Amino acid sequence: MLNCQSHLDLVEGLIDGQAVEVARDTTILAAVRLLNRSVPTLCHHEGLPGDGNCRLCLVEINGRMVTSCMYPLRENGFVVETDNEDIRRARAFVLEMLVDRCPSSPRLMALAAEYGVTPEERFKGDDDLCIRCGRCVRACEINGTAAIGFAGRGAERSVTGPFFTAPDDCIGCLACAAVCPTGKIVFSEKHGRRSIWGREFEMVRCCECGRPYATPGQLSRPEFAANEICAQCRRRLMAADMKRSFTEY
Repeated sequence: MLNCQSHLDLVEGLIDGQAVEVARDTTILAAVRLLNRSVPTLCHHEGLPGDGNCRLCLVEINGRMVTSCMYPLRENGFVVETDNEDIRRARAFVLEMLVDRCPSSPRLMALAAEYGVTPEERFKGDDDLCIRCGRCVRACEINGTAAIGFAGRGAERSVTGPFFTAPDDCIGCLACAAVCPTGKIVFSEKHGRRSIWGREFEMVRCCECGRPYATPGQLSRPEFAANEICAQCRRRLMAADMKRSFTEY
């Protein structure tokens, strides 16, 4: 039997005047990107569940403003606009708050320039790069560690370990740093040790090249358990195997 999608599972509508047909419950953001159109995002990441924290991906559907990363398309006849005066004004308002909080973020300043937003003089020089998007928290939850989380409210809200201490459950996997959109989460690797979130980890050395490449906590995870060599050596060995296969063929 062919595994074909039923017509009942599809919905049709318009995005910026272009007719589209997508699977029911596809988010507006995903549908827009299928058309290779651009909608700005900060808290959204393809590998993480949506959260709608930054609200920068605002669009209009049937005349109503919604966050495109969280809004599923479920009914035929939808009409989506991704760029008009009202949308740009709403995004600029969001950016004003974000830029005032984090005026030293290159990513934010690039978006601010696009939307004509400048930080207020009294906020310039602030070094806080965290926009409270929650990407790092969601990444930590997904990998089963949940070592960090939000604490506080409003302007005092921050990402931290339990009781504002170095998180004991952190395994030094760097998933949080990898998804951070502003570079707020920093780490260091020196003399075979990795430091992040106030903790240090002795790193395991690659069986091939001898370079330190992961923490014991990372390699204890099922998805990494069989990786006794670093990613660079894996790519090199795979390339060598492919070359040998082609030569023998």
